[in-house]
Amino acid sequence: MGYIYLVLSFLSSLVIAIALRFFEGWHYDRVIVIASNYAVAGSLGVILSKPSPLPQGVIPFAVFVGFLFFTTFIVYSLSIKKDGIAPAVTFGRISMAIPVIVSIIFWGERPKVFNWAGLVIVLLVILTWEGKITGLSMSLLGLFLLSGTISTSMKFFKVKFPSVDEGYFLIFLFFSALVWSWSYVILTRRKPGLAPVIGGLIVGIPNFFSSYFLLKGLKTVPAYVSFPFISVNLIIFSAVAGYIIFHEKLCLRKTFLLFLGAAGVILLAI
Repeated sequence: MGYIYLVLSFLSSLVIAIALRFFEGWHYDRVIVIASNYAVAGSLGVILSKPSPLPQGVIPFAVFVGFLFFTTFIVYSLSIKKDGIAPAVTFGRISMAIPVIVSIIFWGERPKVFNWAGLVIVLLVILTWEGKITGLSMSLLGLFLLSGTISTSMKFFKVKFPSVDEGYFLIFLFFSALVWSWSYVILTRRKPGLAPVIGGLIVGIPNFFSSYFLLKGLKTVPAYVSFPFISVNLIIFSAVAGYIIFHEKLCLRKTFLLFLGAAGVILLAI
């Protein structure tokens, strides 16, 4: 069942990626889209969650992770402007190494030989997908650390608070991110148009489920499988969707990497 949740999580993330691709073509303000999405994501938590006793520390932890969500987005946007989209995307994806390493060292997860091989292949695909990355800026390093910290926080939640309903936790997380992000919108004096706000409300639906199903999957599937599984599948299916929907070309190198990534997924799942 854990793998079904992971598949649903990465499919939700794929929907987000496709939607944002459309919105960029329509020149929507990405900040407004992201800020608006948290309202729907938090509301879905209210609708779908099962209220349960909250151990001490859950709410402050959720508020902290919500702040990380907002901060990571800001750093990601800055990194795109400063370093380019390819390095920003690459460093965001390889950040999955952080929860993998933390889970192996501190939470006793033990990959098998085939799993290690799959991890190496996935990292190779991620690092080479966008081509050669030269240089390491503070924004890229910050993006790597922040993205990895968010993923590690999700695993920490399942380890530290296993009895807390995932949707209930996400209520506090997403409404926290909502406050942080709209505070930023107000401080930067952005003018939210109707179209990007509606776009954000639409994105909020898959955004909630991407986190919700990830947390569900982390109950039974180790982090060294979960995060690489989602990362490489998102690369593979985003490329396929780009080819089918947006008529983006796939060069021979990326076609080879698609098959290599699929092999990495199989090795991870053994």
